[in-house]
Amino acid sequence: MFRYKIGSAVVSVCLLLGTADAASGQAASPKESGGKATVKISAAQTDKAYAHSTVDRLNVRTSPKLTAAVIQQIGKSGSYEILAEQKEWLKIRLTDQTAGWVFHEYVERTKAAPKTAAAKSDSKPAVKQPEPTPAKQTVVKIIDRTNLRKGPGTDQEIVGKGMPGETYPIVAKEGDWYQIRLGAKATAYVASWVVETDIAGRSANEDSSANKQVYIYHTHNRESWKNVASQTKGASVDDRNVNITLVGKQVGAELQRRGISALAAQDDFAERLAEKKLGYAHSYAESRKAVQAAAKANPSLGYFFDIHRDGEVPKAQTTVTLNGKTYARLLFVIGTGHANYKQNKKLAEALNSRLEKKYPGLSRGVLLKDAEHGDGEYNQSLSPGSLLLEFGSANNTLQESLRTAEAFAEVFADYYEANNK
Repeated sequence: MFRYKIGSAVVSVCLLLGTADAASGQAASPKESGGKATVKISAAQTDKAYAHSTVDRLNVRTSPKLTAAVIQQIGKSGSYEILAEQKEWLKIRLTDQTAGWVFHEYVERTKAAPKTAAAKSDSKPAVKQPEPTPAKQTVVKIIDRTNLRKGPGTDQEIVGKGMPGETYPIVAKEGDWYQIRLGAKATAYVASWVVETDIAGRSANEDSSANKQVYIYHTHNRESWKNVASQTKGASVDDRNVNITLVGKQVGAELQRRGISALAAQDDFAERLAEKKLGYAHSYAESRKAVQAAAKANPSLGYFFDIHRDGEVPKAQTTVTLNGKTYARLLFVIGTGHANYKQNKKLAEALNSRLEKKYPGLSRGVLLKDAEHGDGEYNQSLSPGSLLLEFGSANNTLQESLRTAEAFAEVFADYYEANNK
């Protein structure tokens, strides 16, 4: 059976979405960085070299190590003089008084100096564009030395150590465990009883509409795909492990990477229904409890995405090819069985329009369903930012759905930025 693998490489804090408190000052001396030699680059040795970020938000740190404080974040627009190198780190000049260290994997070197007003004496002074600032992240803070594990359980393989004071962005929550992001791709799990989080501590005043968080869940969490599902009897195409929750994780990770705080919940509602001896028809009532609990614990939640995959729909209708790659087409489902459905409909239509412009043919449109043709509400009465999203059908593949997850996150991030300035 196909297994969705997570990276086991471990680093102390994330490279791109670090949440360490900002601190000003010069980069650390060799003594501060463990006595490792730093190669200084001077004009006498070579022509000046410059670096620019290949990502939208790159941490600049006080010293060449992942646990160092973040001075600021830089974007793709700037070009910065390289002052020194130390193994996988580059020291760059931010201003005449300030320098910092960046990880080499996320920069490109260039000989081109940044444009300044000195190019022409009669030119207008160059206006320095402000660097993007990170959105408030949903994070855990380690409060006691602990093991970081490959999966959610004390029997899982240990992939690293978490030290008191370290912080990590949350990707998902599974029972008493948090899945945390360690770097650009690597993740691990940490027990909830050895960490503090910023989830319950935030108030509505702290998080204005410009900082609303995204909550991702799956009412039908075991929905899978025919080519990998372990259960394909009757109308069911389900799997306990390889299922739609992987798509939710991808959406959450992509939003986090773009600076939008997102929590991808991993509740097993199918298991809860079985334990309570309730039928499939009670699925939305069960997931509603989880959404209400999450909203109560975290008032800053503003968007709620219930992610599914459609049923027995021909693949030709739920697949589109873009730039040589196949994607699972996305359908927005809005329940009209409550008084405030028009706000959810407005959000769906706005995202549908943006998706069509950026990825023509990827959206299947907005489908309105009343109580006579489905649940009719889909928990969407709980928030004007609620959507039910169908990623392809049972005839698509996980990989096609993951591509669509990345595209949707990109489009939502554009919408979020445009509407929360």
